[in-house]
Amino acid sequence: MDTGLGITKLRPRMRTLILAVAMLFAFAAPAAADRFSLTYDGVGLGFIPLGGVTVDADVSEDSYHITATLESRGLLNLFERTNLTAEASGLIQNGAVRWRRYDLDHHYSRKHRVINMVVGEDGAVVSTIEPNYRIWGEPPTSEEQRRRSRDPLSTMVAMSIDVGQSRRCAGAYPTFDGRFHYLLELAGGEVDGFDDAGYEGEVLKCSLAYIAVAGFQPRDAGRRRIPHGEVWFALMPDTSFAPVVRISTPLSAGGATIRLASFRRARVDVQYTTATTP
Repeated sequence: MDTGLGITKLRPRMRTLILAVAMLFAFAAPAAADRFSLTYDGVGLGFIPLGGVTVDADVSEDSYHITATLESRGLLNLFERTNLTAEASGLIQNGAVRWRRYDLDHHYSRKHRVINMVVGEDGAVVSTIEPNYRIWGEPPTSEEQRRRSRDPLSTMVAMSIDVGQSRRCAGAYPTFDGRFHYLLELAGGEVDGFDDAGYEGEVLKCSLAYIAVAGFQPRDAGRRRIPHGEVWFALMPDTSFAPVVRISTPLSAGGATIRLASFRRARVDVQYTTATTP
């Protein structure tokens, strides 16, 4: 049966879904330790199931660790089955996110790639990629660009801190994923109500721009021209942290939307005591 959806149409949607997943994992520094368990559903064109996302995160005042998975579903599995696991960890110092490690394990189209990136004591990014890329783009990402960037998950940590503290959509965030270097920019800003999937409260709706900088090939033209999308951050009154509840890209970019399916939060108040010697 002809569904009217070819491989060439589905693959761009998968790319935008994966990009949207990278944008989802937004966590910031709360006043106490928080543990989050979140799930999301990904759809294309508003109704085509593309995949499911799960996120488990431990966030304290001075550090974070996130594990996220994506698994393709539905019609997409007929053309491009995808399984992705990503982890990121780092420090939070005076509101500034300093990433230390990023690991990605990605199965797609009968291929498998593993990326491990670590920030050294001197600030240099040391990466191991299997199988390694044969072509690094024109121009390739430079050492200076890698040093100025965060990994995709830690970029969203930084975004979420800024949004949670300022209640504004502003700023450009340099990002490096092992090959591509790009900017994610927040702008606009509209506060609205939200009541779904376990979260009830205000959200800040921001426009989101993806700006390609380095590491791209001519065949990556679709990645270079992703129009502005939209990302919604949850504004919770008892924390300076704003997790994402929804993110979408326009139809011209494949029409991928990731929306919150379940929201669970465990909050642990941290008390500091001074040890004394009897």
